Amino acid sequence: MIKKFLGRKWFFEDFLPGEPQKSTWGFLIEKEIYSGKSKFQKIEIFENEEFGKILVLDGVVQLSTKFEYIYHEMLVHPAMFYHKNPKRVLIIGGGDGGCLREVAKHPVKEIYLVDIDKKVIEVSKKYLPSVSAGSFRDKRLKIFNEDAFKFLERYQNFFDVIIEDLTDPKGPSLSLWEKKFYQRILNALNKGGIVSMQAGYLREKFSTNLRRKMEKSFPFFVLHSAFVDCFPMSEHVFFFGSKDFDFSKIPFKEIERKFKKLNLKTKYYTPKIHLCSRS
Repeated sequence: MIKKFLGRKWFFEDFLPGEPQKSTWGFLIEKEIYSGKSKFQKIEIFENEEFGKILVLDGVVQLSTKFEYIYHEMLVHPAMFYHKNPKRVLIIGGGDGGCLREVAKHPVKEIYLVDIDKKVIEVSKKYLPSVSAGSFRDKRLKIFNEDAFKFLERYQNFFDVIIEDLTDPKGPSLSLWEKKFYQRILNALNKGGIVSMQAGYLREKFSTNLRRKMEKSFPFFVLHSAFVDCFPMSEHVFFFGSKDFDFSKIPFKEIERKFKKLNLKTKYYTPKIHLCSRS
């Protein structure tokens, strides 16, 4: 929501359904870059000196250009390095292109991106080009603007890595936070496949309840966390799950070896961050 305070416009993040309405956060709007509605949601982009350009969907902050690299690197690279040799990757959501940018750094053969809202992709490419950094032109990429729940019906034992870069559970993404959808992810994962999901704030009750649902759905799982400045309420949690991969079996030296071999260019993620962020 936008409120006037001390004669200037401020943005304050909306509350999620079922979330205690006791605290939220906001920032000074120094410039309104874009505001519009798609078939599915309201899309806004603001500018603020501390955070850069900020993407907001239905009143909830999705990223800031100054700090998105922490979120996207932590959502993508642990999964890619846990997997033995990922060749086929699915990104669910992620219309801003941040996850796509990080996946494209790996020598995969195919990248599928499924985002129900084509408008988010169009707006992000135009107003947030630094986020995707040209990765939408990658020849390995196939884009599907459709419901991910229905999309996954067509795939069995197909993807090596699935990355869920979803909005919080409201609006068009609500059905993608349910156990039925997690079962479809399990079915779509190839042998040794890994799923990565953003899982909200570390101590937020709303998010801990969601993570319990995730933990019950995946036979093997591990959590990583990082503080992302544009999500200031607590550390952000990243959930990694599998139907048959034991995360405890891969040693730190193997992660380090694979990272060095790829000569991966990252701003936050390193093998040491991988190790110390795990819980």
